[in-house]
Amino acid sequence: MLAGVAGLDAVLLVVAADEGVMPQTREHLNICNLLKIQTGLVVLTRIDLVEEEEMVELCREEVSELLKGTFLEGAPILSVSPVTGEGMDELCKTLSKLPKQIQHPATEKPFRLHVDRSFTLKGFGTVVTGTVLSGTVRQDEEILQYPQRRNVRIRGLQNHGQEVKEINAGQRSALNLAGIAKEKIRRGDQLAHPESLLNSYLLNVLLTLLEDVLAPLKNRTRVRVHLGSKVVFGRIALLEGETLSPGKTALVQLRLESLVSGSYGDRFIVRSYSPMITLGGGMVIDPSPSKSRRLKHELTERLERLHVGDENIRSEEVIYLQSVRGVTESEFMIRTGLSSRQSGKALQLLQSQQKVLCVESLTGRYLHVEHIVRIGKFLSKVLEQHHKKFPDRDGMTRSELGGKLSLIFTEKEVEKLLRYLVKVGLFTQNDHYISLAEHQPEASQSREDILARCLELIRSGGFQPLRRTHLLQELGLNEKDGMTLLKSAAHSKRLVRVAEDLHYIPEQIASIIESLRFYFSENPNITVIQFKELLNISRKHAIDLLEYFDSQQLTIREDNHRIPARITALNN
Repeated sequence: MLAGVAGLDAVLLVVAADEGVMPQTREHLNICNLLKIQTGLVVLTRIDLVEEEEMVELCREEVSELLKGTFLEGAPILSVSPVTGEGMDELCKTLSKLPKQIQHPATEKPFRLHVDRSFTLKGFGTVVTGTVLSGTVRQDEEILQYPQRRNVRIRGLQNHGQEVKEINAGQRSALNLAGIAKEKIRRGDQLAHPESLLNSYLLNVLLTLLEDVLAPLKNRTRVRVHLGSKVVFGRIALLEGETLSPGKTALVQLRLESLVSGSYGDRFIVRSYSPMITLGGGMVIDPSPSKSRRLKHELTERLERLHVGDENIRSEEVIYLQSVRGVTESEFMIRTGLSSRQSGKALQLLQSQQKVLCVESLTGRYLHVEHIVRIGKFLSKVLEQHHKKFPDRDGMTRSELGGKLSLIFTEKEVEKLLRYLVKVGLFTQNDHYISLAEHQPEASQSREDILARCLELIRSGGFQPLRRTHLLQELGLNEKDGMTLLKSAAHSKRLVRVAEDLHYIPEQIASIIESLRFYFSENPNITVIQFKELLNISRKHAIDLLEYFDSQQLTIREDNHRIPARITALNN
């Protein structure tokens, strides 16, 4: 019964008048109620086997009492006899009115179908059946099999035995699939458009325990979870309290033993592991929870807002719950249960309210501003340490600071985040450097005098300046202070570090490049000796300079000579 009930919009609850309400009647009604079936009607059948009319009325009263508080409360209760035909006309008339009570199917959402049968037909191959939950799909279209995320092509479609070109939400359908064996797809799998479902072993849900369950549900109880046409084993992790009493509802995390695919709003049923008794059911609130430990203490409050809030509150909570990972636009639709049009409006509103930021326009990746502030605080600590270590520097370059986020964000996303943090005043930017707003470089006059003397010594050396050891001796600096001075000068672009112990001023490098570029205009390549003679420098200086140019892709080494690379473009 559970495998096919997921796609139902209305039910016909049948009760035998000569037997009355049976245990399976109660269970089936409970299941339909938990799955939020929209509407239906009740039929008392086999009335021809009841001799007294009073017995039919007693059965009717028993059923009416059973229906109180359910989706069928107040529904028509008809008496029929298939044998005599009594009441059948009225039943047909009442059934014909049911479609008017059913909400329109979700045609705007991506295509989705729970597979409840898989078989082969001679001459056709693999065929699966199910009810289309949402969207539309056409013949020859490619879709995905979930949770395997396997591509399949639709060779043919049928609706109630009739070949069709497309199937829509609400229709019972058969799909002839190409490129997949019957054994590779089975009951419980889903067919859907790409990027329309999330796979997970965890589900954050709202679980209601039935009133007639004999004992409270304990934490970590092993259960059977029915989601669509799939049944998996798992354990209950209560997010509120240690037990769940009969008739109560609570936030729960389902920790499953098999991978499932889902989206916000999916309904599910929970049955006991053994014996198989229906315990309750509910709704999926988060189909793939974040594993961030930081959110654990506020998870229940956030999930409650996610469940009871309107579309805008739900949209904000979805992005917040994904922490610094954020969500893409396609994932946002899955996590909110909104259509593409609704999602676009919700995201635009959140951006206009400055609650979220789009850090990547191509994929539509969104982060909540509170988590961006967290990122800013982390980078502030990085900058604070940098300012303490290098008080004379203007700050860190974008690449240096952005490198701290490279494991989580792309280069473009880092750029967008840094621009936002500068815009809100957390950082300041001076040319190529980013610093804390209160940072002021400390450059004492004596230090500036030493640096000026250093630059003059290097400049006076021409194309063969002093190496570090002799340079520091001339400046009267120990190695630690001298290294700090040279690193600071290289960081501020006042020196160019060519080798570990060799620095030039930028004007010298520019002059050398110009000489080398002119040489290449008349010669196809250059050796170390030729370069040494060109600049009238030592062999060691020549080697260091050529290796530096190789690292900058200005030249390319081939055997024992260099050929021009990017250096030729510098003339343009």
